[in-house]
Amino acid sequence: MADGGEKIRLKMLHEEIDLFDRKLAHLMKYDVFPSETERNAAARKLNLKREALVAKAKALTDEGTEFKPNDLPRSFRPKDARVEAGHEEPVEAKVAAPAASPTGEKRSVRRSSSAFAGAGFNWQQSVKDYMEKKGKE
Repeated sequence: MADGGEKIRLKMLHEEIDLFDRKLAHLMKYDVFPSETERNAAARKLNLKREALVAKAKALTDEGTEFKPNDLPRSFRPKDARVEAGHEEPVEAKVAAPAASPTGEKRSVRRSSSAFAGAGFNWQQSVKDYMEKKGKE
């Protein structure tokens, strides 16, 4: 049986693993890189750090350190279950949210410029019109 210090250490490791999961998801979804090779290199770097934390957490659980299911990182939880605050058992999710895939997902460097495209104001067309007008003078 592990002491309270080990429980706290395991909880902190789980929190840090969850942080790395979020960092990886953000990197793959929002960060802009000059090439896919550089994106994949950055993802590998974060993933190596995450894997080291996972190994430490696994070693602690193998030694018998207890933890609450709601302390687990989201990536360790079953996909069809979620944990509500104050509950120690996973609760079935009514709608499963799609999980962010930190690896294998390809994204282009160019991003869509506006969430409002076609909604009345098209800034790209406005810039083209301005450039044409400016060129005629």
